[in-house]
This record gives sequence, C-alpha cells and structure tokens, in this order.
Amino acid sequence: MPTSPATIATEKAALNLRETALLGTLTGANDRKALIRHPGGRIDKVSLGDRVAGATVTAIGDGELHLTRNGQTKTLTLPKG
Repeated sequence: MPTSPATIATEKAALNLRETALLGTLTGANDRKALIRHPGGRIDKVSLGDRVAGATVTAIGDGELHLTRNGQTKTLTLPKG
C-alpha cells in the first residue's frame, strides 16, 4: 500500500528539499492531479498541461508524474517511506 503524503512529509530526510518532489497523485476516471513540493517549500496541485519548474506536466499515473522540457522527460516518483 502506498505511503500517505502526510507520512512522507513528516519522515526525516524522505525528500530532497532542493528539488521539486512528488508528494501524491490523485487519479480518477477523467481527472488526474498531483501534489508537488517546490524547492522553496510551496506545495501545489497540478494537472496535465500545467507548467512546473520550466517543464510541462505530460502524464500523471499512480505514484508518478512525468515532466517534459525540450523533448526530454523526467519522471518524479513518490519517495520511499
């Protein structure tokens, strides 16, 4: 069972605070969203097509977020908790 965002957020050293991190995903039949933490500490809910750190959200799956910039894709996954 996936670890909850609250557990990950309070676990010591679970996140690299200098990078954008995935905290959770919400995947429904017609709507997919992800909860991310920016390096400055701000937390946002993002959807497909949103811009994050200069990249575009191109896919959201169970426990992962795909960001594409200049044709290259980076995958953020939930921290192991």
